[in-house]
Amino acid sequence: MVVFECAGCGAALTAALTQVDRPDHEGIEWGNSTSFTPPLLADGTYAAQGDFLVAPGDVRGLSWIGYEGYCCGVNASAEPNLACACGRPVATRVDDCSFWQVVEFAPGAVRPVGSPEPVRPWEDFDWNGPSPEDGDLWWERRVEIAAGVAAGRVLRAAEGAPVSVPDGPLAAVFRRAFDEWRPPGGAPKSLALAGPGVTGEADLLLVPRHPQTGQAWPGGSVAVSAELWVLLARDVRPVLPRTGGQWADSLRDVPMPPRPHDVVPAHWAIRRVLREQR
Repeated sequence: MVVFECAGCGAALTAALTQVDRPDHEGIEWGNSTSFTPPLLADGTYAAQGDFLVAPGDVRGLSWIGYEGYCCGVNASAEPNLACACGRPVATRVDDCSFWQVVEFAPGAVRPVGSPEPVRPWEDFDWNGPSPEDGDLWWERRVEIAAGVAAGRVLRAAEGAPVSVPDGPLAAVFRRAFDEWRPPGGAPKSLALAGPGVTGEADLLLVPRHPQTGQAWPGGSVAVSAELWVLLARDVRPVLPRTGGQWADSLRDVPMPPRPHDVVPAHWAIRRVLREQR
């Protein structure tokens, strides 16, 4: 595990953390002032890709130096809004309606110290899907954003050609979006899944990212979050009663249907990815 310390004075600024893949829903707003989103990352974890992201509850010894709000809280701005006790600006706290809560350390402001956990082999992870009793109410939001990001990347990889998908979970999630963004016509490029226990053959292969490092499964054209890939490969969804709760006795006596029935790629996520291409 690693602790992030101030690059200026060496003070520890986080709890001990383990690395996870950087989420696709980072920086993508959801809902409005009636929907406060949860932390971007689980407690005890961090994500890296140039800079470092941590959950707000895992920071230590930081104080406010600025406040720029959007609606009901604080969000990202051009300058850090958190400083180390030595006075060095080090991070930006995002905690507002529509935004996933996170603390983003400024590049070069901190350094990781300690011993990172060894990279786990692919087979160490559960690729069978979420538990039927998983009461994660934000699963749908995450996978719809991840599906939008994936759809945008597939469309980019197709280089203007239509994309054809086989019947099944891939078609249920992506076919309508592909047809809307790239109307049929011309020679299509085929899309298939590949990954743990799945061998695909197609023009484009959709593969999972390593849940710890974010590295893509070898041989893929487009890498997606492990959470989305499991849905596409296994078609297993958590059971989420309309009340939002989970009770073992209720699930035993009155089995509840999986929710959602349909996962629709977030169009603003598709648009964002395609815009990055320009």
